[in-house]
Amino acid sequence: MKRRFLASFRDVAEAIKAERLVAGISQGELAKQAGVAPRFIVELEAGQPTAELPDVLAVLTALNIHAMALPAPPAATKTQDEVDLTELLAGYA
Repeated sequence: MKRRFLASFRDVAEAIKAERLVAGISQGELAKQAGVAPRFIVELEAGQPTAELPDVLAVLTALNIHAMALPAPPAATKTQDEVDLTELLAGYA
């Protein structure tokens, strides 16, 4: 799985769709695994930010995506695209 910051709902939607495609499962199969309605997956992947957090977490869990709270990098020194996640996460090991 590609490491990435999920800084917006759009980021979450893109990560879910990308991991579902890598797993080779349909939206319907993901919905079944997560215990949500298929329409929820469609709307979630489309980036509709009205999703309930417990349902989003269930989908992330079904895809083996784990959320981790990390401090934001200093804004003045690096952008999200410039942060080395491996280096950042090493400080939490």
